Amino acid sequence: MVLAVYVAPGYSYAAPLRRWLREKGYRVVVAAPPETTRLLRDGVASAGLAPLGSIVASGGLKPCPGPMVYSLGATLSVAVFSRKPMRLVECRAVAVTAETRTSVRYLSLVLDELKAETVLVASKTTRASKLLESAPCALVIGDEALQAIASGVYLVADLGELVSRVLGVEPVYAATVVESNTPCPRCLAEPPWPKPRLEDVLSTSRATGLDPGMAWLYHSSLLRFDYNPSALYKALALLEKSRDSLEARLPVFSATQH
Repeated sequence: MVLAVYVAPGYSYAAPLRRWLREKGYRVVVAAPPETTRLLRDGVASAGLAPLGSIVASGGLKPCPGPMVYSLGATLSVAVFSRKPMRLVECRAVAVTAETRTSVRYLSLVLDELKAETVLVASKTTRASKLLESAPCALVIGDEALQAIASGVYLVADLGELVSRVLGVEPVYAATVVESNTPCPRCLAEPPWPKPRLEDVLSTSRATGLDPGMAWLYHSSLLRFDYNPSALYKALALLEKSRDSLEARLPVFSATQH
């Protein structure tokens, strides 16, 4: 029997999702989130977890009922850091990781609401230390953000908390998608949704240096995988409005950078 293929990220937070997919009978291809669009287009996978920025930028992706990645507020693994204490509006420039454009869109909209004149600096690196060589502040995501917290790099702001408080929506980062001419897989819309295990918490703690108690909070309380269409479509509508803002703050932004 040929297994259906789903593209999922390799970040520590996604361990419960990858396990859940395999239990559903899927073969999981691990790839960086922006790669999902290409892998679906090339026929490597039939479904995948795509960043919301990719969904907004590409007319070829269709959101489906299925696992999402979002939080109700604070996210922990999507945050702005600096070398010394400062407020977000005091960041003259923020270096932004190459791994995400969804979070960059959110950050740009937050800065607009705060009337900050902050410039966004595109970077090919993902490490907090390297990003902070390019600007006084840095947007870091995933395990790199957790490592930055664990190592004591100054946390300027949690982006999830900002999106919730300043923009008034639940921060959704990625959703299950298929190509627009492909039916949505029914089995992915069926709960129970992915749940963390103690092994996931301990693995994240070992990999990032994060305190086990905080790693448990991260997995069990902050990040969610359930399908929440209200949160998804509110976030998509918000990000649809972000292009002009983003191009003004980050002129090198293009449709190929999601």
